[in-house]
Parts: sequence; C-alpha cells; structure tokens
Amino acid sequence: MELRPYQLDLFQKTQSAFLQGYRRPVVVAPCGAGKSYLFAEMVRKTRGEALVLTHREELKEQHERLFRNLGIENVRVAMILTEANRLGQYPTPALIVADEAHLSRSNSWMKVIRHYDTWTVGMTATPVRLDGKPLGDVFDTMVEGVDVKWLIDHRNLAPYEYYAPTAIETDGLRMVAGDYVVSDLEKLMNERAIYGDVITSYRKFAPGERSIAYCVSVEHARATADAFNSAGIRAEYLSAGTAAGRRKQIMDDFRTGVITVLCNVGIISEGVSIDEVTCCMLLRPTESVALGIQQMMRCMRYLPGKTAKIIDFVGNYTRVGLPDENRVWSLGEPLKRKPNTDGNGDFYIRSCPECYMTFKTAPVCPFCGAEYPLHPREIKAHEEIELKRITAEEMARVEAEKKKARLEQGRAQTFEELVAIGKAKGYKNPAFWASQVLRGRRR
Repeated sequence: MELRPYQLDLFQKTQSAFLQGYRRPVVVAPCGAGKSYLFAEMVRKTRGEALVLTHREELKEQHERLFRNLGIENVRVAMILTEANRLGQYPTPALIVADEAHLSRSNSWMKVIRHYDTWTVGMTATPVRLDGKPLGDVFDTMVEGVDVKWLIDHRNLAPYEYYAPTAIETDGLRMVAGDYVVSDLEKLMNERAIYGDVITSYRKFAPGERSIAYCVSVEHARATADAFNSAGIRAEYLSAGTAAGRRKQIMDDFRTGVITVLCNVGIISEGVSIDEVTCCMLLRPTESVALGIQQMMRCMRYLPGKTAKIIDFVGNYTRVGLPDENRVWSLGEPLKRKPNTDGNGDFYIRSCPECYMTFKTAPVCPFCGAEYPLHPREIKAHEEIELKRITAEEMARVEAEKKKARLEQGRAQTFEELVAIGKAKGYKNPAFWASQVLRGRRR
C-alpha cells in the first residue's frame, strides 16, 4: 500500500508528534481524504497488536474488510460499547486508533482509553464535539493536513453543487447540548410535510442518482422512503433500531444499486464510504457543525467525472456553512462560527430563488444571473447598520460642537465676550455663567 503524498505527510507528522512526547494526537483530514488507509498504514507499522475502535457495525465491517484486503493481521477492530464491556479480557494494545474521534468524549470511549492508557491516535474530519465543545480534554495535540478545497482541486474529492430549494424556519425550537430537540424537529418536519418538494427536487437536480437522505427520526425516515417508493423510486429506511441482518441486507442492496435512495437516521453520518453515492439530501436541521459537515460530504468521494449534489431542504448552510469553508480548529477553544451576515448586513452565503444554487454572496447569482431580493433579516441588518452609522455621525457632530464651544470659551478674555457666548448658547443667566467661568480661571 502506497500512501498519497498528503496522507504520507499526515503519517510523518503523527510519528513526529509521538517522538515529541505526545500520547494522544488527533489527526484532522476531510471526509473522503482516505483516513482509513492512513491508519491502516499506522497499524501495519505498529510493533504489536493495534486496536481500532468504532461506533457502528457498518464501520467495523468496512475496516475489517480493508485490513483483510491489505493483508494486515496485527489488528483487532471493536465496537466501542463491546470493548467497554469486556475490559480485562484482552492485553493492552500497542496502539489504539479512535475512529471518528469527535465522538470520543462519551463515557464508553473514555473508559476504554483510560483503561489501556497506551499510545492513542484519533481520526476525524471535524475535531469538535457534536455540541461544539473542543477535544482538548482527550487529545493532547492536533495534526492537520490539506483542506477540502485542496482535495477538490487535486481530484481527491469530487466537486459539488449545493442546492437549497426550500427553507425551514427553526426559530423557537428548543435546544439541548448545542442542537435541536429531536421531538421538536420531528413535529416541525411532519407539519411542513415537504415530501412532494423532496421528490420534485430530487428529480430536478439528481434524477436516478444514488442518494442518502438524512432524516430526523425513524418515523420521518419511514415516511420519506414511502414517498419515494410511491413515486416509483426504490427507497428504504434505516436506523440504529433496524435488525442487524436487515441492516446488512439494506446496505448491500444500496451498495449494488438495488436501492436508489437510502433514508437514514444517524447511521451514515460518519465514515461509511460508498463511492457511487452522488447525492445527499439534508432533511434534518442542525446547529452542529460536526454533524452538518459529516452529512454534507458523504457524497463527495472522488470518481472520475463525478459531481456531487447536496440538496439542503432545511437551510443547514446558514448554520453550518458550506463543505469547503475554511475553518480554524482548536483543541482548547470552541469552534468560532461566522455570523450569518457580513459587515454590510448581507448574508455570507445565499441561495438563488430561481435556480436554487447556493453560493458566497455576489451582486447576482453567478450560476443563472438572476437578481434576488434581500431577505427580511438582511433588510433589518441594513437598517441597524444605517442607524449605527447615523448615531455615530450624530455623536461625532455633537462632540465637534462641544470642542468648538470649548475653544470659543477659551479664547474669550473679557466678561462681555463670555456673556455673548452664554447668550448664543441660550443660557437663562449668561452674566452669572460668565462670572463663574472667570472665577474658575482665577483659582
């Protein structure tokens, strides 16, 4: 196995981190950058057995298949909950790989990591918890490589088109741990009943393409799958509650193209790699940057000639940003998110009402040339900016007048000159005021 140059760079940086005395580096590389091949090489070069921890059966099977294909035998792949319940049954591994490391602060992850207390490397595209908190209490240094734009430019990720055909307002929804309450989301999506819009948009932007739909709940996923099936598009729904055998059959059918649309709840947000998936449909509003990016980028794995389609029915781009946005990650500070509007009160990112393409703010849509009306929030922001400008100008004018008055008062030498200034200012007793000013000068 030969690593790509950017993967080799990450490998060498991780080695260097261990040599510098760090025990738990976290490696940051975008979705689809080949982190599995990277940690497979780390495992292959480990003297002793390595332990790869993951949180989904689909990922466990995927990693085991990769190790078999590469002929790597010094490894054990385990589900995190299983490993946490079997501590003491296995010797301490020489290396632990924490796959999808942004999930590693849960009790089970920490229980395993602390029990073995060995060299540990985390792997993630989004080194921030789902609630937005940093990972510095688990990992002690961050190893970063190339970003999404670089991978797209160098044909390691597919270019993408981002559509936002409908808008879901989430104002007033309750939040817990940095994201919306699921029961509120389910009620919102059921009330909106946008299934017709979903089918229409799919047929318009990604007709017949293998797609993943990210849903709010099991009931929502079932209803979405039913809508696709009723429209003659083969779909299935999948959740953590789906029986293991059934889950495997659905995933096999999806990989082989028997199923066109997979409607899921929390199953394919991280790690699962299916190159032929060309479309992701976002039907779950989220404030979580980690969750949003993981879902958006599932369709961006590279194939020659492929263009990924991201259809955002819930406006997640307004909360999370676009997949290739430049983000500054930190182990010590929460991710700083851009405000929705820039210094002029315009949205940083907007969706064209004519072609539905999403783009960084421009005078007109760069895809179809359409002009667009300002959003009410932008109008309000413009009004507030103008009010601040007027207020600042007024304050500057008042201060200038005060300064001018102080200069005039300072230049006045006689009682008569001060009385004239007092009259000009409209004082009730300018003579008394003039006498007080002269008295203050004599002290």
